[in-house]
Amino acid sequence: MKYYGCNVTIVYGTKQGFNDAAREPDGLKKAVDAYLKRNDLVIFLIDADSAKSQAQRRGERNSLVNRIQAVVNNSAGKAILILMLQELEAWLLVDCLGICCYFTKNAETRSSEEWIKFAKRKQPGKTNLIEEAELGGKNAKEYLESLSQEILIKINPKLKNKLQNLKERQYREDKSPEVAKYIEISSQTIKRNESLEEFARRLQVLAESDNGEI
Repeated sequence: MKYYGCNVTIVYGTKQGFNDAAREPDGLKKAVDAYLKRNDLVIFLIDADSAKSQAQRRGERNSLVNRIQAVVNNSAGKAILILMLQELEAWLLVDCLGICCYFTKNAETRSSEEWIKFAKRKQPGKTNLIEEAELGGKNAKEYLESLSQEILIKINPKLKNKLQNLKERQYREDKSPEVAKYIEISSQTIKRNESLEEFARRLQVLAESDNGEI
């Protein structure tokens, strides 16, 4: 919580723990109740599907999003659900210059005029609005994969003719935690994604209340 200048501790739930809880009757509610004995707030962050898919899932009584929403509704404001618009990659894409820093393995890249100009040309506006032009088309993940290839070729032009090596080095989802370390969080970058803005607002409220734990 360096950005807000406060002492808020974020405890990450594991994917395995979430899956185990989701399989049990009332498992999510029990897990949330257990977390709230030690923490002030529980936030569910899940990738949002397309509007059509979301509407379909909302219509399925036992869908995961509806089960989470039921727990949130009965938490007296102590649990919230945030749908990550587009994909995780849409949050990373709020700072293309940070992505350049990751692939150059140099934080000083942020100060390079050449890289600043390159990143500005590639920087989308609202990253949650990156949409598939057609089924199977480009979305946030594909956008980031393509951007990572352009960055790698800029670093080493010879990779343009070595497609296998290029694909091996490009962005993959398992690289996201390391990429995230280079992303600059500021009022400008946060505004580039609506769900990231909502997440930031929730953290800010908690930060301004009593330096709690999530």
